[in-house]
Amino acid sequence: LQRSVRELAERLIIPNARRWDQEEVFPHEIIPAMGEMGLLGMQIPEEYGGAGMKFFDYVVALEEIARADASVGLTMASHNSLCTGHLYLAGSEAQRKKYLPKLATGESIGCFGLTEPGAGSDPGSMRTKAEKVADGYRLSGAKMWITNAPIADVMVVWAKTEDGVIRVFVLERGMTGLSTPKIEGKFSLRASVTGEIVMQNVEVPEANLL
Repeated sequence: LQRSVRELAERLIIPNARRWDQEEVFPHEIIPAMGEMGLLGMQIPEEYGGAGMKFFDYVVALEEIARADASVGLTMASHNSLCTGHLYLAGSEAQRKKYLPKLATGESIGCFGLTEPGAGSDPGSMRTKAEKVADGYRLSGAKMWITNAPIADVMVVWAKTEDGVIRVFVLERGMTGLSTPKIEGKFSLRASVTGEIVMQNVEVPEANLL
């Protein structure tokens, strides 16, 4: 596994890493190769389209990718650990079957929306609200410094209900009122795209509650 991932990194990442960083662009072109090798769903069981590997395997592979470019390593870690990992651990069977196969291949990219400008990564202090409505919830608020947000198709987002209970929802790109502006001009990790998740009365169906 280590040899295979190192070969991929030396062939596709190292020759381009400096240019990606200078131009501050996310390297979409490497996603298919990473997905084909199983690097985007490493700990997801094969029944959901993942590679079904152990945590140690994941760390070995991630180390090789990050050795080539820390930006790509960060993108891979956020996708695997924060989005796909939480969907597998806390998602319903229907949610696993709907989202994990595409995330595991890289057809979909994932992100994890917890951090806020005034609360950091403390869920108890976050201000994003989830109001109960007839068919689900209406989310309002903003997340900041979210790795992969501007390119993510699937977003695992934290919010507080009206009674102060912390809940987690799956948002999908294209939902009305949802936007993910990119944060420009970073000083490092520039090929890892970072942004906001802005929710303006986003209607989320009940089925998308973790």
